[in-house]
Amino acid sequence: MSQSPSAWYKMWFNSPWYTKLYQHRTEEEAREVVRLVRDIAHIDKGARILDLCCGYGRHANVLAEHGYHVIGLDVSQYLIDLANQRYPHEHVEYVQGDMRGPYPNGPFDAIVNFFTSFGYFDSHEEHQNVLRVIADNLVDSGSFVMDFFNADLVRRTLIPESMNMIGGTTIIQERWIDEPYVRKRITVNVPCSTEDTFEEHVRLYSCSDLTTMITEAGLTVTNIYGSYTGDMYDQDSSQRCIIVARKL
Repeated sequence: MSQSPSAWYKMWFNSPWYTKLYQHRTEEEAREVVRLVRDIAHIDKGARILDLCCGYGRHANVLAEHGYHVIGLDVSQYLIDLANQRYPHEHVEYVQGDMRGPYPNGPFDAIVNFFTSFGYFDSHEEHQNVLRVIADNLVDSGSFVMDFFNADLVRRTLIPESMNMIGGTTIIQERWIDEPYVRKRITVNVPCSTEDTFEEHVRLYSCSDLTTMITEAGLTVTNIYGSYTGDMYDQDSSQRCIIVARKL
């Protein structure tokens, strides 16, 4: 099974293999980044937070445990259903929807976007518009936190191919730079059964690109971090680019 690049996220995020491939992204990792958000963004308990591109709910659940009221929005109905199964919480509502809007029940005290859940579309204008929609859906003085990869480090350290086994299934991942995107082809080979192919592509926005775009959307960048433990961002070595902005 294959799909056009423009629709890759609709196919891949609705496949059970997506969660299996990224099962190393743990609840503890989610707790780490939520602790960072709590400490750096100064969001009061009881605040209403939109977890934009919430996946199967690991961050939304931890946010609720910290006393926030959360809406988790994701394009994948499969992931929304899985979130309701794995991470039900009285203060979380999971909703299927597109990050380009509209967002349900806004405006919000804060919007968070974790795990490089940005840069998926075919045009820069679509990505810029997502940030405008985010700004429009924040209350005055509301916070926005984006957790993106360090594109400069990705360019220097990209591993062209890797293979691993999940149970008896072979997963081959091929990666390459096709400016301005990093692309990945995932081949899932189930012996004596099926071979499915999925794709990912993410625009290689630098930290400087993102801060400019966020500013153009009407938000003020206040801090930039390079890890979930709160290290300051370093273009040469940071794994992450975590941007904190506010609607002033």
